Amino acid sequence: MKHVLLATTGESPQVVTETLFALHQEHQPWPDALYLITTSRGQSKAREGLLERGHLARLCDELGVKQPLFDNSHILVVPDANGVPVDDARSLEDHEALANFIMTQVRNLTADPQQSVHASLAGGRKTMTFYLGYAMSLLGRQQDRLSHVLVSKGYESLADFWYPSQQQGQLHDRQGAPLLTAEGKPLIASAATVTLAPIPFVRHRQSLPAILPQTGESVHFRDVVRLINLGEQPEALRLQIDLAQQLITVSDEESDQRFEFKPSLIGLAFYAMMARATCAEESDLTRPSKKRADTALLKVFLDELMPLCGLQSCADWQTGLKQLLDWSELKGQVKDNTIDALNGGIPDYWFDQRKSELRKLFEQKLPLTVSRWLSPEIIWAEDGALLEQPGSTKGGGYGIPLARKNIEIINC
Repeated sequence: MKHVLLATTGESPQVVTETLFALHQEHQPWPDALYLITTSRGQSKAREGLLERGHLARLCDELGVKQPLFDNSHILVVPDANGVPVDDARSLEDHEALANFIMTQVRNLTADPQQSVHASLAGGRKTMTFYLGYAMSLLGRQQDRLSHVLVSKGYESLADFWYPSQQQGQLHDRQGAPLLTAEGKPLIASAATVTLAPIPFVRHRQSLPAILPQTGESVHFRDVVRLINLGEQPEALRLQIDLAQQLITVSDEESDQRFEFKPSLIGLAFYAMMARATCAEESDLTRPSKKRADTALLKVFLDELMPLCGLQSCADWQTGLKQLLDWSELKGQVKDNTIDALNGGIPDYWFDQRKSELRKLFEQKLPLTVSRWLSPEIIWAEDGALLEQPGSTKGGGYGIPLARKNIEIINC
């Protein structure tokens, strides 16, 4: 397992060496690499203090540890809204660019399952530390950590103090004058106490779509937050099932976010059957029993599937299934074993497989909190009443939990 220390810094890069000292003192994993998120002004301070003046190398020598991989390329400067490195974020657009940048860096560093990330919130502006902590909560895994370094009173923000060095002796101010304690005694570097304060955080990574943790394009913080919040605002979701294009589209009426899904023909027909029952307020679409496959349900399903294959619906399921098998042998777009499983009706296990297939399809791009409104579920009680909480009972009718006014079906 490789270990990375990620820190936000401002004009006091001392927080980096303080954090490293505390990690060593508390016998926590020593980082193999070090990354900083800062402004262009902070970049100059970090490069000068940690690299040019050698405080990072001096710390490692004194502790007898290997220096983490760190050079100027590991000092990540936040951009403004135009992508230009900034001294400070001055506009709403700049702050949004800062959030996107930090979210993307955390996403990139947490993409490797063989790498742990320890994020430090000790330095930099409050907005930077907030976004870093929030990004860790969204993307952090079990092996990742979040902390803040605490330094004893009198040593904070001193330009001459980098860590409790046994070799440095008395500290001095910026003019070179010796510094004294409140009691008038020399302020000695080695007398400082540096403590690492762990910050517990809730990890939401498992509830996020699998596409987010992957490296690639920039992550847009606002879109991610909006997407997560949509789970509590299903009234803003719009679902379109375009049977002509064989496409499922999910969109947000309050933003330009739009997600397209291309299921299999079998999956699309099954989903259209569920959506149509929802829109028609038909509560009798139930899961087949374990003892007997459902032929009535198969007929409803074939009525959805056959037009997708360019076939006319048949009066009975036996004829329809035979025509579908003949078509499949010619086109090869539906697996024969799928059709064979339907000989005699839809069995319970086949029904469950289609549900699972569709749920996984939505979870590829959407958080669990959103996909649950789109995935087939029991939405009707056995007496035909609409459930307030989908899936809260057994034996009821299936459909799509989303409100029917938010569902549009475009026929072939």
